[in-house]
Amino acid sequence: MNSFKRTMTAVGTAVVIAAVGALAAPAAHAAPGVAPAAGQAALTSDPEVKSVPVEVGRASIERHANGQFIVHIDYSDNNMNPSVARVEVRRAGTDKVVAVVDRFTDYYDNMGTSERWDDRDWYQGDDQPLVLDEMGDYELDVYDNGPVRRNAGRSTYALDARVEAKSSRQEFTLDALDTQLTGSVTAVHPRTGERLPLTGARLRARLGGGWADGVSDAEGRFSLSVAALGNEFALSLTVKLVSGETEVSGTAPATIRAQKSMLTLTSTAPLTARYGTAVPVLGKLSRLADDGTVKPAAGRRVTASTTAQVEATTGPDGSYTLLPRIVQTGSVDVNVATSSWLLGDGTRTATVAKVTHTTKVVEEKLVSTDKYGGLTFSGKVTVDGITSQQAPIQIQFQLRPGTWVTRQSFTVPYNKTFTVKVTQPSSQYPSDGWRVYTPGTSNIGPSTGTQVLRQTRAATQISGARFAPLQVVKGKQLSVSGVLRTSTPEGLVPYAGQKVRYYFRPDGSTVWKEMGTSVSGAYGAVNMKFTAQTSGYWRIRFVDADATHLSSTGQEGRIEVKG
Repeated sequence: MNSFKRTMTAVGTAVVIAAVGALAAPAAHAAPGVAPAAGQAALTSDPEVKSVPVEVGRASIERHANGQFIVHIDYSDNNMNPSVARVEVRRAGTDKVVAVVDRFTDYYDNMGTSERWDDRDWYQGDDQPLVLDEMGDYELDVYDNGPVRRNAGRSTYALDARVEAKSSRQEFTLDALDTQLTGSVTAVHPRTGERLPLTGARLRARLGGGWADGVSDAEGRFSLSVAALGNEFALSLTVKLVSGETEVSGTAPATIRAQKSMLTLTSTAPLTARYGTAVPVLGKLSRLADDGTVKPAAGRRVTASTTAQVEATTGPDGSYTLLPRIVQTGSVDVNVATSSWLLGDGTRTATVAKVTHTTKVVEEKLVSTDKYGGLTFSGKVTVDGITSQQAPIQIQFQLRPGTWVTRQSFTVPYNKTFTVKVTQPSSQYPSDGWRVYTPGTSNIGPSTGTQVLRQTRAATQISGARFAPLQVVKGKQLSVSGVLRTSTPEGLVPYAGQKVRYYFRPDGSTVWKEMGTSVSGAYGAVNMKFTAQTSGYWRIRFVDADATHLSSTGQEGRIEVKG
């Protein structure tokens, strides 16, 4: 945090410093038609000037760590670039000015960031602490080089206020949300140190989420009415100063007594809905009032649960309309939302008998598989309902049980047969079956009844490729070897008696040239020797697969030829 300050003094405003260090009340106003004496500014402005709306900061009286009370002006809008001339302190509700502060320290804090919106700018009358004759509330008028904002803030001038309060009600219901609070407030006088009744102080009572303000009388007593909102989970009742130090807040017991609720459901007929749309579920919520009568439970929450939960708030007559999104047949459970003010009334159930615009994949087939792993699929997606939308289709392979990965996506019209060719995933993603799937749209359901399709060709693999030596003299022999395996239900096993081909690609070339062939041995081993001619890359391929196997290509390896 980077803070800066500078001291500013208004010009031409006279103040008198009392012997005790307070700012004494200024002299009375000049008589009408008589100008102020030289060097003395008028203590109030003309009505026309006072009515000018200006953007000045919020003013308050704050107590610092050193125990002194000072005037504080907070400017939250940093585009204002303010300049405070003076602040007049008045007894709340009167025009009597008891102190004037005209020397301020300007503080600026960029909060350690480069963002201007995060900055703070405020003024403090550090050099002119307030020592006032009377405790109580004071209002502050801020002058900004001429214009003024009256009542720019209100603060309580007192120490260690203690509030005592009594409540006319301790138990609250939806029929009895309010209470009458009475009590008194005392505080320590900052100048004398005496604890006295606090006169004219603004107090705030809070009951749950509700609040109300009141002002203490000449003997420090107060009486005010406050009400809860009726949506709290628990209640607490407190009374404290709105602005100032409250050492002990006034408190009183406050508990909630829940009333019995009565939930009805008018949507009793079986529902039919299009997939993904919201269907209105109607009903009414009532409550048993304190006087024994049944009344509408207005402003209460009701929920509906299907695959997700939605809620609605009851109207003045207790009626509600829930809009659950329907994606399947079954029940819609309606309940009174958890509340401290109402006891639940069990579950009411609406029935979804039919959902239209659901889809199904039919006639899906793995038509063919070529030896290089190209797969040809066909099928059709039907939809229960009329639509002009296209069907989004995904051809997916199963990486592991229950985990499907999309290999290709496309769209076709619903109820129309399609044919599509898909390539195999790389060997590091072995497939355990395929399927045709449609994820649906926001108002058309995803596919059901999809079957797992398995290819008829078994995968093969050339593993353990070895190229030796990695550096060889031109004219000497080099060897390329590996192991040919095939996939079975038991796993990879040696694939004997199969022809493999050896390919070479010189450095700097993109063309592979066949260099020879050999047949795999009993354990699937393949090996062939060649005369070294030039540096480049070697690999082994199994391309002469029969109708039940896939071809495969082994890893590449480079051999450097010297000389």
